[in-house]
Amino acid sequence: MQQGFIVTDSEGDRRRVPVGSSLVVGRSGDNGLVIKDTAASRRHLEILSSGGGYVCRDLNSRNGTIVNGAKTKIWELEDGDRILIGETLLRFELGAEKAPGLPDKTVFLQTVLDPLGREQELVPSSTSKGMLEAAYTLMNALASNFNPCDLVDKVLETTTKAIHAHRGAVLFAGPDGKLQPCRICGRVHTIVNGEPRPANVDEIEICESVAHRVLRDGETVHIQTGLTDGSVDPSVSIAALKLTSILCVPIRTQNDVLGILYMDTNIADHEYTTDDALLATAAGNSAGLALDNARNHRAVLEKQRIEQDIEAAWTIQESFLVSDWPTDDPRFEVFGMTQPAKVVGGDFYDFAYINPDTIGMLIGDVSGKGVPAALSMAQLLAEFRLNAPGVSSPAELLGRLNRGLVERSLRGLFCTVAVIAIDLRDGGLLGANAGHHPMLVISPTGVTTTLDASGPPIGILPEISWEDVTMTVNPGETLLFYTDGIAEARASVDAADTGSEPVEYGLEGLERVARAYHDCAPRELVDAIIGDVHRFCSPLAPHDDCTMIALRYLGDG
Repeated sequence: MQQGFIVTDSEGDRRRVPVGSSLVVGRSGDNGLVIKDTAASRRHLEILSSGGGYVCRDLNSRNGTIVNGAKTKIWELEDGDRILIGETLLRFELGAEKAPGLPDKTVFLQTVLDPLGREQELVPSSTSKGMLEAAYTLMNALASNFNPCDLVDKVLETTTKAIHAHRGAVLFAGPDGKLQPCRICGRVHTIVNGEPRPANVDEIEICESVAHRVLRDGETVHIQTGLTDGSVDPSVSIAALKLTSILCVPIRTQNDVLGILYMDTNIADHEYTTDDALLATAAGNSAGLALDNARNHRAVLEKQRIEQDIEAAWTIQESFLVSDWPTDDPRFEVFGMTQPAKVVGGDFYDFAYINPDTIGMLIGDVSGKGVPAALSMAQLLAEFRLNAPGVSSPAELLGRLNRGLVERSLRGLFCTVAVIAIDLRDGGLLGANAGHHPMLVISPTGVTTTLDASGPPIGILPEISWEDVTMTVNPGETLLFYTDGIAEARASVDAADTGSEPVEYGLEGLERVARAYHDCAPRELVDAIIGDVHRFCSPLAPHDDCTMIALRYLGDG
């Protein structure tokens, strides 16, 4: 007996994956089972052989693991257990490695019925040469074609010509088991007397019992209607037309049946033979594999397009972040950086001169990830730079940013933000915090936290206010802002007890490194912290965006 998972993703695609002695599941490409669900962590869970059975163990994943409807850390697996990660379903099975519901076949399985539903035997014909020629033509035509509609038309053209079919059609299986048209063009691909003709589903009348037999069992169903005396009972036919012989062939992939290749003839005394059914079945198998390849090809192209779009979005986003830090003002040093967990993150920071003697510094974390968060981040930075010189306090600036985000936030985005303004002549500081982490003040005597949040994040309520905090920064002190990705970075499984809550880097980790680098330049401090966070998370990467900005006040003269 070999254990394995039947994996069903958000688009309904299914595949079977054996477990072996162990199997790691997650988004990382080096896992035994890679799932592209956004709810999955890079290393989400592990399946281990234990005492003759298997155990499912959550690897401190971001969103947790749901087994049979309940979130759990560790679970002894039994046959039929269902593991849900986001929209991806994994069903654990004991047994031979094959897709459920499909019989074990070599070439094809055929059932021949007479008009009364009785099984019949057919004598093979001697058309081997014609079959081989048709099969070669079909294989050659499908080898490098990745257009699904073209593939289906070519299958119909070649197969109906080879077996002298009057009409052919391809219908696809829907999620409810009903037959559906082509998902690409929305019509049923048919061919009548050699001429392609789009049709509607109801124009090809296939009774449910036959469709179920083809789709569920993967059988080729062959019906001889024998319309010579007009006495055929339409209830046992799959098309209520004056037809002589009908074939319904499964369009198979390796693990599933995509649909039905239907062919009929109305020529008197022309009944399909076993050779005809064999060729049609081979065409159905070839069509299924070709359509599966075309789908995978489209998925690869779409993934590449999305990655290119995201890469372009990150390039645009990165251009908004400060990279040319001032070095010619002897009164301060400043440096910031961000490392997105995905290609495009929601964290941002900024620095600007409000006037020749006053500088402003900001950090923020937009809810969510990806392009929507990046666009909101770019808008907030633009508004910060536009409004900062004309407002009297950071709290007033937060109010302006909040009103703009509320007006634009159709997707429910919000953002934590902290803003400070420093008078470089005397170190006087004004600051306001909207739902963000407090600021660290690092000095030779220790590390303290200040500038706690005085209100919720911006973007939630249109009319809300925040309070300004006043303090003085002494020469030699460093101010440090950071985001969730730093404070909530999680230790790897090896460093944390599997049965407990994930161990986080936390404020303690920040303070420890900050004390050790209290007299260093901001760049050295930031580099030291991010290096320590990566060591803490190793061998995994931090699960969230890691962003910091530090400013060291040196005094005025």
